[in-house]
Formats: sequence, C-alpha cells, structure tokens
Amino acid sequence: MAEESVEKVEIDTAEDAAETTEQAENTDKLSDKKAKKVLKQYIADNKALTEENLKLKSEAEELKNDYLRARADCENVRKRKAEEVRAAYSDGKTDAVEKLLFIGDSLDWALKMELDEKTREGIEKLVKKYHETLESLGVKEFSPEEGSEFDPNSAAAVMQVDGDEGEKSGSIKQIFGRGYKLGDKVIRYAQVSVIK
Repeated sequence: MAEESVEKVEIDTAEDAAETTEQAENTDKLSDKKAKKVLKQYIADNKALTEENLKLKSEAEELKNDYLRARADCENVRKRKAEEVRAAYSDGKTDAVEKLLFIGDSLDWALKMELDEKTREGIEKLVKKYHETLESLGVKEFSPEEGSEFDPNSAAAVMQVDGDEGEKSGSIKQIFGRGYKLGDKVIRYAQVSVIK
C-alpha cells in the first residue's frame, strides 16, 4: 500500500509538472499575444500623438506668424499715423503762415507811401512784430540778389524783360516780392523778373 501511494504521488507530481509546464507554455503564448497587442496599441497611440503633436506645432507656428504680422502691422500703422500727424501739423502751419504773408506785403506797400511820421512809426512797429512772429514760427525770409542767376527752386519769374548791355540772359533783373521758407520747404517763392 505504501508503494501504491508513493507511486500515486509520483504520478500526481508528474501530471502536475506536465500541467504546470503546459500552463507555463500557454502563459508564455498568452503573454506574447498580449504583449503584441499592447505593442500594437502603443505604436498606434504613439503615431496618433506624433500626428497631433505635429498638428499642434504647425498651428502654434501659424499663430506665432499671425501674431508677428499683426504686431508689425500695428507698428506700421502707428508710425504711419505719427507721420500723418506731423505732416498735418506742418501742412496746417504752412497754410496759416501763407495766409499771413499778404499782411506783410500790405505793410511793405504801406511803407512805400507818403506817410506822416507817427503813422510810419506805427507801421514799422507792426512790421517788426510781424517779422518776429514769423521767426518764432520758424519762417525765414529770403530774397535772391539782383543780377544773380534765376533759380526756379526759390524764385518765380513773373515776367521776362530785355536786358541792358552786359546783363546775362537768365539772370534776375528786379525783385518784386520776398520768398519765405518754413524749415527747408519753400512756402512762397520770391517774385522776380528775369532777363530774356
């Protein structure tokens, strides 16, 4: 009986061992299948995440470029508006000064008339104040010299006249009105006659 139980134990142990080996092989097979499935899922997830990452990078780059363009546009608009304001101020100042110039012309003509001493003194004070005002605005008076060559950038020929002997053609014969500049810009050309 003892021999039977030893033999039975050995058989049970052999059967258990075979069963354990078979389970281990099945487990390895299941593990390989499961590992392959997990690996496939990981690869699919990785591919999806890589595509999403590339898409997000592209969108971020596009947003960055849009931001930089918008920022540059704003800077350009700011500069353009500042320049327009400066130009408008300058144009407005030029227009105002141009309208004042006829007053100076009138005062100059008045001084050429026969006047009593008090009237002449009063007009001279007005002329002085007029010139001080123009100077404070940055306006400079200029006048070409008689006999100098006519320059269309600073003078306007109001008439052509015959020259005397020795006078050069294209030179200034007589000055009728002074010219004025505001900075480098001529706001009124000197009025002159030019020798033919």
